[in-house]
Amino acid sequence: MGLLVILFCLLLSPSLILSQGDLRIVSGSASKPKQFPYQVSLHCYFRNSPDAPSLCGGTIISPRWILTAAHCLQEPDTDLVKVTVTAGAVNRANKSEPGFIKMVVKEEDTIVHHLFDRNTVANDIGLIRLPNDLRLNAYVKAAKLPNPKVYNSYIGRAGVTSGWGLTARGKLTNVLQYVHVRIISNTACERKWNTFLKVARKLMLDSFLCIDSKAGLPCRGDSGGPLVLNDGSLTVVGIVSHGYDAKCEIPLPDVYTRVSNFTDWIEKHTGRL
Repeated sequence: MGLLVILFCLLLSPSLILSQGDLRIVSGSASKPKQFPYQVSLHCYFRNSPDAPSLCGGTIISPRWILTAAHCLQEPDTDLVKVTVTAGAVNRANKSEPGFIKMVVKEEDTIVHHLFDRNTVANDIGLIRLPNDLRLNAYVKAAKLPNPKVYNSYIGRAGVTSGWGLTARGKLTNVLQYVHVRIISNTACERKWNTFLKVARKLMLDSFLCIDSKAGLPCRGDSGGPLVLNDGSLTVVGIVSHGYDAKCEIPLPDVYTRVSNFTDWIEKHTGRL
């Protein structure tokens, strides 16, 4: 996993980062087969570091399409070459797992939101078109998108976020980790950030969604991965976007891209899922 990070310039602090494919689940639990069948692992290869891919997560939203973060598919001053997508696995290194599927995607089959802004982290959303349809089964399933006709802030709702990457001990893991979280209001999220930073700024865009968790938070290794409602519906409401510091030791709410703000954009590029 690449360790590149960029400044979250809106906040004017060197510790505020949008991780370039680098968030991890801190203090998470190991998942079991078929527990998160919509989760995929992404290895993103860039021209300036062809042998050191950035690792990200993604969400299956149809047999042909993966939802992820824009910053996973785009780095400054270089070009994306390809993305390898691993689906159906808890241990992404174990090719013998029953559901294991791996595909290679060319750069031209990736889509980054045209208004993605690395400084404000606005519109941090991207899509990957697979070369072949996934065969959906107990190990590989599509998550549902939010209903575009019904606005829901999701404040107070329970969710689960998952991903591979560094554990709390700072070690890479091949086993999918997860943590239960609670969605909080952008107002409460902004207040926590402003209090910690000792500023009074508009930090949270309407297209952001925040979580707070005493059990654990995303950090290096999980960018682009899903936040799914913990109600059995498999509804993906957030995409792991950014947090406060690279070491993930500051217990501030992490920020996700709010999927419901982009359902029209997703449909425009994928058709009706």
